[in-house]
Amino acid sequence: MAKKIYRIISWSLLVLTILSILLMLRKPSLSPIVTSPEAAKSFDEKIAQLEQPRQPGGSEEVRITESELNSKLQESMQGPSAAGPATLESASIHLEDDRLIGVFTVKVSGKDLYLTVGGTLGAVDGQVRFTPTEMKLGSLPVPLSAVESTLKEKLDSPEMREHLKLPESVKDVRIDNGELVLVPK
Repeated sequence: MAKKIYRIISWSLLVLTILSILLMLRKPSLSPIVTSPEAAKSFDEKIAQLEQPRQPGGSEEVRITESELNSKLQESMQGPSAAGPATLESASIHLEDDRLIGVFTVKVSGKDLYLTVGGTLGAVDGQVRFTPTEMKLGSLPVPLSAVESTLKEKLDSPEMREHLKLPESVKDVRIDNGELVLVPK
């Protein structure tokens, strides 16, 4: 009887392991994003708009589309990537309602792994504040509690805080109806 229970447990663990690996290697099912040099230029023009002097009492929000944001992201990733056991192959940002979903393709030992991180954006003390609400490796959900302390440590590092610093002309940032909204001071 004990041998039969051991065999059932062994086979169950093997099936769960194979299923987990297959889910981790599965590509996320988010719609593709069209990028173009024109959209990257539009992004730059909208950011330059924020630097323009404003009329008193007039705080026109600047809205950046998913295509503009990703075009600028792809443009900034054009340089050489760091070599190592895991290399970032590509990244894309999806804006859905009031959420941001980042999809990062990482090559590990010749295999593409897809890390998806979803959350909300806001501004606190002149810094962009990202609050994660979901994480997946491929199609396998990753409990936030398992990575929360590491993610918080990374987001609060001095290097990352410098990257997440808002320009002087921006007072708030948020996602609204699938667009990145920058509110000028």
